[in-house]
Amino acid sequence: MQKSTAIGRIETAVCGPWVQRHPEPITGVPLLPRCRLAQQLPRSPGMPHDLPSFTDLHSHLVPDVDDGARSVEESLASLAALRSEGVGALVTTPHLLVPRLTSEAAIDRELAVHREAFDELADAVGQRSDLPALGLGQEIWAPDAATLLRVLDRPGAGLAGTRWLLVEFGFELQGTHEDVVRAAVAAGRGIIIAHPERYSYLPGIEPLEQMRRWRGLGALLQVNAGSFTGHYRNHTAGSERLAWEMVAHGLVDLVATDHHGARRTGVSPLEAFGALAARGERSLAERVMAGAPSEMMREAVFELGRAGVRSPGGAG
Repeated sequence: MQKSTAIGRIETAVCGPWVQRHPEPITGVPLLPRCRLAQQLPRSPGMPHDLPSFTDLHSHLVPDVDDGARSVEESLASLAALRSEGVGALVTTPHLLVPRLTSEAAIDRELAVHREAFDELADAVGQRSDLPALGLGQEIWAPDAATLLRVLDRPGAGLAGTRWLLVEFGFELQGTHEDVVRAAVAAGRGIIIAHPERYSYLPGIEPLEQMRRWRGLGALLQVNAGSFTGHYRNHTAGSERLAWEMVAHGLVDLVATDHHGARRTGVSPLEAFGALAARGERSLAERVMAGAPSEMMREAVFELGRAGVRSPGGAG
């Protein structure tokens, strides 16, 4: 360990091209040292030099914990495929189905299962140099504020050690769910609403107007990459149209893959980037797939493979 500097409540220690960090999370429970996402990640071989390095904040690649990847091998194959398409950092977000967890102990057990499976995957990632930097989060099913409050202060809740929460309301909306956004903001957490273009809105609720209300309350809106290329046409009628309407009305804050492993093939961040660029939205694509998510994850906890990453001011 060559040197250390204090940055607020976080002490970083520069180790060659890596930056290890010893964070004090919101809960006050210290985490094990991990590596902080750097500004510049190694570029995938064969990727055009004018493309940014993507940061993906929604996927289901923790093995065998939800409806995503079933094994470490499947997760590694999916991660390698995403890396080849320009994903430099990824937070994998297994479902945390809070309404189905009937006790606080059940929530803790589920989070522990996620962590154990993630650590197994991280050990395998650490042996490779061709994979994205990897962080752990959750996609939290919280249809109401009371449900969200059950997880807000739990150790490990959020995206890779940051204040950000990825939240879904359920595909069949039961109201406006604005109380969920208010609860997160009141607690000092950032809230990202997952794939609002795929929801079924109640009669009398205009989707774009509801999205504006969520944003006005402090939420960010995350669109699935596959929605721009018709990936969900057979499952969510109108998702492609609504995704492009969100672009037209300036309602896209983030784009992520929502990758579920080999069983749901066809999700391509590179194709989504190309689709946006083809419609004159390259600057938007760069912001919502690279700039904004990377900035949000500046203090995230990531696992790195053998290649490491170059950190701002770091050695190497």
